[in-house]
Amino acid sequence: MYSALAIQDLAAEANGGLLDGTNLPGDGCLVLTSSDPKPRLRWTAELHDRFVDAVAQLGGPEKATPKTIMRTMGVKGLTLYHLKSHLQKYRMGRQASKELTESSKEESHDAGGLSSADALLNDGYQVTEALRAQMEVQRRLHQQLQVQRHLDIRLDAQGRYLQSILENACKLMEDQSALVDVTRNDFSALAII
Repeated sequence: MYSALAIQDLAAEANGGLLDGTNLPGDGCLVLTSSDPKPRLRWTAELHDRFVDAVAQLGGPEKATPKTIMRTMGVKGLTLYHLKSHLQKYRMGRQASKELTESSKEESHDAGGLSSADALLNDGYQVTEALRAQMEVQRRLHQQLQVQRHLDIRLDAQGRYLQSILENACKLMEDQSALVDVTRNDFSALAII
């Protein structure tokens, strides 16, 4: 699994080292995390904003389809698989927030609350903020994983270094022991003469 490489590196690998416009202006937000046929995509805040804009241009999440969103966004490297999954999560998030809003709407009408348009805007904002928070948590977890991998590599190297020092010390002790035996035999031979 790749560790969060920018799209230029992944596009170069996927296209046999060719960059054929995969990194268009503003596409630096696309981060793939696998070389599988269905690679995972880390949805950055910028990429999600472009997704939300495309969905809004297409008449909302119920009218938008992954294929039309892909055309509207114009981000190379983004697949129908990525968009289908993200659109499904986006619809579910909006549905959950609508249900929450409907229950709180009754309370807000009693208290002279927000208009329905304001409530819809608030719902969209809440979903967007929740997704941003989730992406931030994912980013931090990824950073922690990279640090852990780096520490594991250093720990392994340190262990190999200490093992080699120990082996060299043992060899040196054996050599010195053999030298002492030879010297002792030489003295014994001299004493006999």
